[in-house]
Amino acid sequence: MAVKFEKDIIRGISVIKKLNEAFFTDNLFDFEGLPEEKLPKEMLRGSSEHLLYITLVSAIAYLREEEQLWNSARMAWEDKHRRYLFNPAEILERPVSEVENDLRKVKLLCSPQELKPVSFKDLISGDQRFLRENDFEIWLNMSRTLNRFGSKVETLFDSHNFDALEIFKLFTETPFKDSFPEYKKERKLIIWLARIERNAHFPILNMIRIPMAGGTHIHRATFMTGCIRGELNSLQVELDDLTVKYWHEVAEAGKTSLNISPIQFQIYLWILSKFGCKPGKPDGKEECRNKKRCPVKEFCVSGQVLIKDEYTQINTRL
Repeated sequence: MAVKFEKDIIRGISVIKKLNEAFFTDNLFDFEGLPEEKLPKEMLRGSSEHLLYITLVSAIAYLREEEQLWNSARMAWEDKHRRYLFNPAEILERPVSEVENDLRKVKLLCSPQELKPVSFKDLISGDQRFLRENDFEIWLNMSRTLNRFGSKVETLFDSHNFDALEIFKLFTETPFKDSFPEYKKERKLIIWLARIERNAHFPILNMIRIPMAGGTHIHRATFMTGCIRGELNSLQVELDDLTVKYWHEVAEAGKTSLNISPIQFQIYLWILSKFGCKPGKPDGKEECRNKKRCPVKEFCVSGQVLIKDEYTQINTRL
């Protein structure tokens, strides 16, 4: 198949505007909030404790069932005898065996059987993850990093001029690169920065220059709204690269009218794909089953958006 596609920046700006409006008027399908948004009892949103909680859990949030992981974290924080697990200074004062046992008891450390069910390609990654990555070591590494900044995420950001680019570099290069897993490290960092930006009471600079995380849901939302349309597939085109660059261009072009960084409106696209976009048939053809109640239904395209395991095929038109 010959690759032919076009990118529609103006359409992308319009899609994000509509999704942003719908997000704040409770009109985005059956979405009831991200699993990390439900806070433990007695925790104040945006507090120092909250930012530590987000940071430590985000460090091990990969190839796990997110809802299960954040439920475990919530219950662990509500247990006053184990709340110390979210205090880096106190973690480093306790015997290593005690910390590991407590993390395992509250189900923040997982066994291979608890890995998120994924496709064949990612099962290989899952096995490698368990052999290569150690959640306990990551939790300790992140605790050591945060402890160098007085166990405060705010101080970490302040020490780096509240600059997202500096923070991103800090965790992808020495000395703190072991604070996040190697598996899709940049994607995990991006998601963590998005969580911090939503909840921190301080501005984070240069967020618009941080690329959004890609993935299947971003691909589907991008193609089904016709923001990128034409004929292409995942064997001939690197879809993450294509879609991430496209949405960065949308953010730059709509900087004044949108005033939203790409890693923030990524959430809207993820919700649209996960809860909204439902092609009429398994082969990706026919009208979306949720079109009537979709806030961006006027942007829905004709044609085929087929996403099956690791393969994606697009053949769309207005």
